[in-house]
Amino acid sequence: MDRLAHRRQFLSTGPRIAACVTRLVPLLNPPLSNARHSHSKTSGKHHLHPPFAGGYQRKTSSVAWQLAVERNGASKHRGCIALAGAAAAAIVATAADGRARCDQRESLHRGPSNTVHYGPQNPDYVPLWQRHLLEPSDDNPSPTLVPPPTPVLAGSNLHHRYVVSFIGLPLRGKAHMARRLQRYLEFFHGSYVELFDINTFDETRADDEMLQALSDFFSDEEASTEKQTNFGRAAVIYASDTCGATNSMWSGYSKRRRRWMSETLEKELHAHICFIEIKLEAGSAGTQSDLLNKFQADYQDNVCRQRGLSSADMEALIKDFAQDFVTIQDDGTEDDLSYMRLINYNQKVVANNMMRGFLGSRMAAFLSCVHPYRHTIYLTRHGESKYNVEKKIGGDSGLSSSGREYALRLAEFADLEISRQADGFTCVTLPPGSGGKVRSLLTKVPQTSYAEVGIYARGIWEGLGDGAAGVRDGMRLARVQCGEHQPFQDPALTVDGLVDQIGDGPASLIFVSGKAHLHGKDLRPARLWTSSLRRTKETAVHIRHPEIDLGGGKMWAQMIHRVFRNLDEVYAGDYEGLTYEEIKRKSPEEASLRKLDKLGYRYPRGESYYDLIARLDHPMRQLETSQEPILIIAHQAVLRLVYAFLTGVPRSSAPDLEIPLHTVIKKEFDGTGKIQKETRIYLGPNPVKDDGQRWPDP
Repeated sequence: MDRLAHRRQFLSTGPRIAACVTRLVPLLNPPLSNARHSHSKTSGKHHLHPPFAGGYQRKTSSVAWQLAVERNGASKHRGCIALAGAAAAAIVATAADGRARCDQRESLHRGPSNTVHYGPQNPDYVPLWQRHLLEPSDDNPSPTLVPPPTPVLAGSNLHHRYVVSFIGLPLRGKAHMARRLQRYLEFFHGSYVELFDINTFDETRADDEMLQALSDFFSDEEASTEKQTNFGRAAVIYASDTCGATNSMWSGYSKRRRRWMSETLEKELHAHICFIEIKLEAGSAGTQSDLLNKFQADYQDNVCRQRGLSSADMEALIKDFAQDFVTIQDDGTEDDLSYMRLINYNQKVVANNMMRGFLGSRMAAFLSCVHPYRHTIYLTRHGESKYNVEKKIGGDSGLSSSGREYALRLAEFADLEISRQADGFTCVTLPPGSGGKVRSLLTKVPQTSYAEVGIYARGIWEGLGDGAAGVRDGMRLARVQCGEHQPFQDPALTVDGLVDQIGDGPASLIFVSGKAHLHGKDLRPARLWTSSLRRTKETAVHIRHPEIDLGGGKMWAQMIHRVFRNLDEVYAGDYEGLTYEEIKRKSPEEASLRKLDKLGYRYPRGESYYDLIARLDHPMRQLETSQEPILIIAHQAVLRLVYAFLTGVPRSSAPDLEIPLHTVIKKEFDGTGKIQKETRIYLGPNPVKDDGQRWPDP
């Protein structure tokens, strides 16, 4: 039997055996659905193997499975049932202990807020879809036991235990920085990371309890000298209430306490600590610090409001704390420690002994980009492409007719919503001959103290055209498009003039919030990113780039088009330009392999989601740096991962996220963690219902 036939037979028969075992013993931990299958060319028999990794009582389980195979190597179907029963009987005696161990391990991935953290769940760091390649065969009796490390899976196999401690005065965004660091290390480097809030421990026993919690986190009963899977974990210490944590030795707010923390962790846990001090310095007028002070005042107001304190009370607390706080010394007495000093966040960065290990250097690179200020990010896929219409994947096709229309609407959205901060963007597509119908639904409003002169909506618009359901009483008409694929223009000043302007042809009307100011020059600076592929660049082609006067002789080129190859769509390799139905007919086993491991599956001579994660590391660090709103025009697979990283969705769930065509996803954040607002704005026109970007069922 040739290799391809062997692979197909494995894929057709193996899952049925696994399903049978899974139904019979669903309570075993780890799940028997993780069992691997192999096929012997000489005997023609299928073999089940114990779960590959992460199992309790690894040696005992393997022996139990071997006994089950020896005692029940009967016919295919009866043997399958007997095998499942024997395996269950042999392993169930240790199931309770195994579940307890797994529960204990799971608890290690929960922080004080009981939030599940999504580091790698497999200590062997092998993508699921590659595991059958590690089995001996007649052609390869001595296979590679572990394939080369995948960058985004190898982070937790580093030979260091890291503890990161955030220190500094109150209201510096330390908790936010700690959460962002945790998210970054877990998502992009597959590390186990847990947050330890000093304020959650009993004040009378806080020092001992913290040390015990850290010890529990780093302990791993299954670790050995050959496979130290507990090394490379990272614990992050911070205080949600800096002033309330001053009595703890773990606060690190003095030179003596930092020395105690370093020596205690090295002696008791063989762990390496690095300190991250966040420091704000006043700047001279006319410098970048003017903007920094504006953002800091906004951030401080948010925190005070959430804690029920006045600004004066908070300032008094900060002054009292500052009298005792000792900054990291630069006189040489603390040069043996690993630390970073983030002065005005990413304005000035001092790193000491941070580059000696991989994880330390990655932390330094990321933390030098993060800030706690408000940030707005707009995500959108390119307009509908010709390949979307033909249900093809990959390639570098241009936009379809519908996609070109979306590009026109996105340009108006960028001008009105992003630059001019007009809320409620709604685009209505009117069929031919609708001029008379809209006459009664519009009214002219004169100039007032709260609104500009213009035409405003009234009454019920629902059913009048695509997008009409979003029009509300009092919304202002901002732009008009007369005919398909025509540029948008300012509307007429009267209702009668607008009806004449529309005429008998199809038209599109854009409405925004009634309080929007559409003709002022007070534009908000913003950025524009796209991939290097044709369909994203064509989607951005109509976006305008006026110059904005920032004062002090500085000018800002609005939304200058920046191209990132790292944002390109996942490369489909041999399957570029094919539909999924064509792939299924050509290589039916590929759908099964992808379903087995959506993140790890790699297109033949192409890329996987893991490859995308690796190349998104750099642009996501740049995204953290920016303070201006950013519009990102990219592709479905890429935006799934960007969205997952920003919102805390586990990366294993990213391939199932919906990123619809012709829709802008607006995400608003702030450093307090309290503001995380999402708005989805459908711009139209209606794209194809099935763009061919989903794998069919195997």
